[in-house]
Amino acid sequence: MTVPDWAPAGADETVVWQGQPRQRVVHLGVAVGVVVAVVVLAGTAVAASSGAVPATLAAAVGVPTALLAFAVPAGGAWLWRRSTRYVLTDAALYHRTGVLSLTVTELRLGKIQNTSYSQGVFGTLFDHGTVTVDTAGSQGAELTLRQLDGPKSVHQRVAEAAGSANGEHGEGIPGSLAGWQAVRAEVRRVRAAIVGQRP
Repeated sequence: MTVPDWAPAGADETVVWQGQPRQRVVHLGVAVGVVVAVVVLAGTAVAASSGAVPATLAAAVGVPTALLAFAVPAGGAWLWRRSTRYVLTDAALYHRTGVLSLTVTELRLGKIQNTSYSQGVFGTLFDHGTVTVDTAGSQGAELTLRQLDGPKSVHQRVAEAAGSANGEHGEGIPGSLAGWQAVRAEVRRVRAAIVGQRP
């Protein structure tokens, strides 16, 4: 995978993962738009049938209003998904968003202090959720990757990449069991020598 043009990545950076919000975000926006449009049309039909508003006026106002009521949530969800991108390289995490204006957020992996992911009830059922990344320092920032498919695996990739950048290789104690047993034996020998020298 190559680094996208919009990401201010270095020439030597390698893409580890890239993604965007899940496709079902658009489906949900369309569903909301359909429901709102039907409610608007039903309201104008009731107003026209009761005689409160002339039928021609109800149609002239109701149909464009219903189309707008559909277009706002459906189009908004589509634009948000289309303009939002996430890229994880071996050096940084990038977040791109914006339709008319572009905003790119960069978090260097060496500054990442904590990562977490969350899933609601439906997220647990359908395996989608949010990954949150926090940075260290007094000017700590937070980056939220929303509506991702498989947030647990994305969280693991970000955490592993940040751990590698910070020099952490695994969560275990460094060294072998035999090495630590030798250290313990030496500490016991030194302790016995010190205790044995007391008057």
